[in-house]
Amino acid sequence: MDNKQYDELVDPSQKAAIKRKRSDAVADRIRRHIFQAGLQPNDRLPQETQLIEMFGCSRSTIREALKSLEVQGLVQNTTGPAGGARVASVSSGRTIGLLSNYFYFHPINITQIYQMRRLTEPELAASVVGHLQDAHFAALERTIEAQHAHPTDAAGWAHHRKVEVEFHDILIAACPNPLLALMCRFVNEAINWTIGTVGDNELSWAFSCANIDYHRRLIVAFRSGDAVQARQVMLDHVLSAESFLMRPHEAEPPIFAEPLQLD
Repeated sequence: MDNKQYDELVDPSQKAAIKRKRSDAVADRIRRHIFQAGLQPNDRLPQETQLIEMFGCSRSTIREALKSLEVQGLVQNTTGPAGGARVASVSSGRTIGLLSNYFYFHPINITQIYQMRRLTEPELAASVVGHLQDAHFAALERTIEAQHAHPTDAAGWAHHRKVEVEFHDILIAACPNPLLALMCRFVNEAINWTIGTVGDNELSWAFSCANIDYHRRLIVAFRSGDAVQARQVMLDHVLSAESFLMRPHEAEPPIFAEPLQLD
């Protein structure tokens, strides 16, 4: 049976599935080539004709495979005389966006996020001791100063909450453990989605005052080089925040009601 006869017998939807599987397999092989060749961000991949020869497939399959890798953030495709496929650095934002897609279909709530936060944030605080530079401390102090202004409207409260979370973002940026940093960044994004539920009332201001106190105590522990104290203060901080955010006897909506936007 020749290819034309075969094509006539195969249902169009089945042919599409076969084509997708072929491009996915080629994408895996290109990814393996990137790792085995030790390619770094901005390094060029072989030209399209070379990839066709390397992997023994059609031009359309190569293009689909590269497009798949581009969506994953591992490859950047450009056009023009100097265009082609280059290795890209997968950003934490894109990784977290893909994770949020997973949890859109496997919903998680604020209780589950804080179950994880109690484990990760104290270790984050301990891990950055000795790694914070003058610029980090200056940025941490600026977030605390910004928290002292009492918001007067919803926009002000939204900014206030954002600044509070930025304190933790600074610690994540200084974390020497990339896996711990990624986990904490994901949790932080989830907190960003839920922290607005505290509202814009006096309970919110009590929440803010508690945050300011814990943030100042954390800076003292960081400056003194006391990882044990930093870990304990962060755990107390997380437990305090959890007590403000929990709503007993209320149904908890899923955090990622819609996927995060990818970088």
